[in-house]
Amino acid sequence: MAITKKDIGFLEQLDKIEPKAKCVRANIAAMLVKSGKVLVKHTNDWHNKTPCNKIGCIRNKRKVKSGTHREICYGLCAEQWCLAIAARKGIKVAGSTCYVTKHPCRVCESLLTEAGIKRIVYQEGYPDVLPKFDLFEKSKVKVEQGPNTNYKSEKIPKSHTI
Repeated sequence: MAITKKDIGFLEQLDKIEPKAKCVRANIAAMLVKSGKVLVKHTNDWHNKTPCNKIGCIRNKRKVKSGTHREICYGLCAEQWCLAIAARKGIKVAGSTCYVTKHPCRVCESLLTEAGIKRIVYQEGYPDVLPKFDLFEKSKVKVEQGPNTNYKSEKIPKSHTI
């Protein structure tokens, strides 16, 4: 399946909310879409009890390399927030598409697959420590890279233009 104008429209929405991410380390946004309707969207963010802007980023303090030890974090990935909000609100996400500004990490790949997500459209790569373990491929989840849009945050370098 090729990237469509509708896909680009959803990526533009992501690029507009991405700068709102509270994470002090990276700005990432995700949304789950089914039948052309946005079910839920969110950015990567910390928990209310652990505001990284006040207590500091534990990953930065421990010099944790990007793409490794995702479990060492006070927050959640944008995809994890989307799945948690959908679960809390009783929104069925099986069969939907996940649009995300960075390729999902290993943890999110597992969660999205188990949630029944059928397609991933991402804009930029993510350093992966287990490139041969492709759960999306094994689960027949379609994964496509879309372009960055003209709305892309200045905090993350552009690799594609429209």
